[in-house]
Amino acid sequence: MTLAALILAAATSVSAQTAVERGKTLIDARKYAEARAILEPLGKSDAQAAFYLGQIAMQQNDAGKAVDWFEKAVDLNPRSSVYYDWLGRAYGDQAQRASKLKLPFLANKVKSAWDKSLALDPDNLDTRQDLIVYYLQAPGFLGGGKDKARAMAQEVARRNPYRGAASWFRICNDAKDQPCIERQLNFLIANYPDSAYGYTASALYYSTNNQAEKAFAILDQRLKARPNDPAALYAYGRAASVSGLNLDRGRDALTRYISAPIPTGPPVSRAHYHLGLILEKKGDKAGARSEYQAALRIDPGLADAKKALDGLR
Repeated sequence: MTLAALILAAATSVSAQTAVERGKTLIDARKYAEARAILEPLGKSDAQAAFYLGQIAMQQNDAGKAVDWFEKAVDLNPRSSVYYDWLGRAYGDQAQRASKLKLPFLANKVKSAWDKSLALDPDNLDTRQDLIVYYLQAPGFLGGGKDKARAMAQEVARRNPYRGAASWFRICNDAKDQPCIERQLNFLIANYPDSAYGYTASALYYSTNNQAEKAFAILDQRLKARPNDPAALYAYGRAASVSGLNLDRGRDALTRYISAPIPTGPPVSRAHYHLGLILEKKGDKAGARSEYQAALRIDPGLADAKKALDGLR
């Protein structure tokens, strides 16, 4: 290769890298259409661009397109544990909408992707936690099993006590073991007060088990220390929408979350849906309709929002 060709190749590589970085910045800002416009010309030859395009498709509830992009990403870089983890998640999303005939086929693809991810990086705790969910939900003939979930949780806890407690919370919740659930949640809040997860997981658990006041008390504790924590704001609004309590504060919390969501947090479509529930409970049907419609514009497949919107007619 001539010197001029080498210089051109290097310049092209730097240009592509810069474009991918710009695309990632736009994804973090939830400007998905702009990110796609930058990344799609690169997605067929750049693994990272394909990976980010898959993440965009996941955010937009398009599992089929997500699978296509993640498969391209692992084709271009078959040594990435992270890419295989997300491919498994995309297959899982497809499985949730699949017919009973297709479900075993997709379940095998989910587990195969996560097994490959873990083989590439045994310390990938995201994959280990994804496998815990799989083991809890899948029947034995598809590789599921409660014993496997518990064994995996032990491995997670050995590597990271924080992630281990979150894993055991999932297992205890599946078993409806309240003392175990509360033990894990209390451990998370006491030992990792800077993390939102212990607070939001506690709020979700209590608000869905007719203990809304306890959920609000825990979230108040978090918001007193971190008034602008997006995860806690969303959790507060969700608890208000489910319980019918503290509706004004719940409305304000969700409005703030919608204006500054977390890229990896609850989808904005869900925030609009819960805000619609609050407005409906407050008697503002026009406002509720507007929020349900906003949720469906972002995620046309959001069944809860469709049902709520139909209920207003």
